Amino acid sequence: MYQVLARKYRPRNFNELVGQNHVSRALTSALERGRLHHAYLFTGTRGVGKTTIARILAKCLNCETGVTSTPCETCATCKAVNEGRFIDLIEIDAASRTKVEDTRELLDNVPYAPTQGRYKVYLIDEVHMLSTHSFNALLKTLEEPPAHVKFLFATTDPQKLPITVISRCLQFTLRPLLIDEISSHLSQILNTEQITAETDALWQIAEAAQGSLRDALSLTDQAIAYGQGAIHHQDVKEMLGLIDRSMIYDLILAIHQNNKALVSQLLLQFRQQALDVALVLDQLISTLHELALMQYLPDLSLKYSSEINQKITQLSAVISAQDLQLYYQIACKGRADLQIAVTQEQGFEMTVLRLLAFRPLALNQVSAAGAQQVSQVHATEQQPAMTQASEAQQISQLEQTLVETVESTIPLTQDKTVTSVVETEASSTQAESAGDIDQSTAQALWNQQVSTESFVQSDQVVEDLAPQQDITQVATVAPVMQPEAEPAVTSDTLELTSFAAEEIIAAVPAALDVTAMSEQELFFLAPTIDTAVEVQQHNAPQPPVIPSQEQFTAELGAQVAAENQPEQSTGLMPQQILTLTEQQLEGQWDVHKWEYWFRNSALSPAVQELAQHGLMTGEINGACLFRIPAQYEKLFTQTQHDLQQALIALWPNTHFSVEYQDITSATPYVLLQQRKQHAYVRAVELLRQEPVVKQLLSAFSAELHQVQLK
Repeated sequence: MYQVLARKYRPRNFNELVGQNHVSRALTSALERGRLHHAYLFTGTRGVGKTTIARILAKCLNCETGVTSTPCETCATCKAVNEGRFIDLIEIDAASRTKVEDTRELLDNVPYAPTQGRYKVYLIDEVHMLSTHSFNALLKTLEEPPAHVKFLFATTDPQKLPITVISRCLQFTLRPLLIDEISSHLSQILNTEQITAETDALWQIAEAAQGSLRDALSLTDQAIAYGQGAIHHQDVKEMLGLIDRSMIYDLILAIHQNNKALVSQLLLQFRQQALDVALVLDQLISTLHELALMQYLPDLSLKYSSEINQKITQLSAVISAQDLQLYYQIACKGRADLQIAVTQEQGFEMTVLRLLAFRPLALNQVSAAGAQQVSQVHATEQQPAMTQASEAQQISQLEQTLVETVESTIPLTQDKTVTSVVETEASSTQAESAGDIDQSTAQALWNQQVSTESFVQSDQVVEDLAPQQDITQVATVAPVMQPEAEPAVTSDTLELTSFAAEEIIAAVPAALDVTAMSEQELFFLAPTIDTAVEVQQHNAPQPPVIPSQEQFTAELGAQVAAENQPEQSTGLMPQQILTLTEQQLEGQWDVHKWEYWFRNSALSPAVQELAQHGLMTGEINGACLFRIPAQYEKLFTQTQHDLQQALIALWPNTHFSVEYQDITSATPYVLLQQRKQHAYVRAVELLRQEPVVKQLLSAFSAELHQVQLK
């Protein structure tokens, strides 16, 4: 009768074992020195030799020649083990005997001596399938078994085993076999079977086995049947549903060269062959991995046939390492996205399109976002120069406007008589009129500041009556624009400039003939008048200072805090300001007693949060009424019982009632905010008194912002 290759060529001793040298060496040494453990755990993926090693170990323990690492294979015990009929080798499939009753039945037979062999060996395959109760029942016997009992466990999923079981066993982890190990072993078996096989076909089978020798032997049986007694590379590819590696190489090269026509042709071939695109993508990822290894670590590259190695070498020399890393990352991401794609074909084609669309930037290339940031940086660097130029241009425009206004004003004054003596009444009236104009001008400037968010500083010089000088001096307003802004010359500015020009004409002494003066002389007369006015500036009423929005907010906050905190806070720390004053909880409830009680009580934060928005009135330890706005009714209904119980626990005579209405007086929440504001002002004051902070503020004209209390 035909026997499959996986069973026919199962290793019968440690010398025939393939690829598990670390396990065979440890067990051989233990057998030769007599240092045998009572429980062994063999873990690893499928088809790597777990059950095989367990059977070899059982044969070594019970060989009639004695405990040895090289069983004789001729005695009755060795033959019985090879044929699977040795009575003292109890093989148990844990997947079919998971109940605790099965484990108890097994343990009932443990104390009895072996019937035929030296040791009674319990081989439990897929031990992770046992139930929790079965493991618990096994623990005591597993820790201290009889001297004639050995436990051998095999599992593919050791993570499911209880740590108490693993700690009682000697664990060996079997690794997946390498492709060259599987290929050479298949070649030996096929030579023994006298079956011809192509090297590339064996490499393809070994790669498809994914480290499992049993899978490789099963695929070999299938390939022999498919190829009618021979194994050919083309037959293996057709049997496994794989494509020729040359197509994968062509696809990678076409993607790298951005050859869209060739990529489209290859994708059409994939559709026509109805291949498993998941396997195709796996081959693509494996090829990219091989190319990357060939570039940097050629000694670790996979050893295929000479033809495949030559193609890999040629392709690795064409594609850069950066492109390979990006291709690999995109391909792996596409492999994970196959599960969520509408169809696998769609997910595969979108992965190929991403490989075409993206590639790393070259050394002399800049991304679109990077170019935009660079342009913004250049614009920021050029902004100060542009601001300075616009400032100079604005000053020039103002000077030109002043000259034009003076020119237009001179003809209007030719028919007027400039008197040398000004009456006191007329001077007083003119001064009042000038004061009114200055006030309206300041209001207009403040409105313009609020609307344009620019700061305008006005220097006003007011008229001073000096009879001995026989001149009338009127205020001149010279707006200084903010350097950061670029304001245009508005109608307000023109009116202001015109007003200044008229006052310059009116301020000229009567002895001078204005009509006879040239425009240049009249224009340069203004600084002289300004100088004379500055001498008398201390007698003029100052215009109102226009505060900024931040200054206004800070001053208002400080004023409110001062009004709401009448206590003297000099010398107090912010933490002391925030601390509540101790209250005597007797007599009538008020806001201070109420806040002191609930903030120091054992109420939950949710109840305290609601309590601070209401007021308690009435008698302490008597009839009391809690008023709270109606907007908190739904929330307070859920916590009302907790508050009532807390009050009754302290004051048993309390009769608690609730009223939902708006509160106009101060609540504990309002008081808390006032204390926080006052503590903030005090903290800023203390910071400004620090020598280091004071030095920094003075040296750099700095300001304090974002002061936080913790």
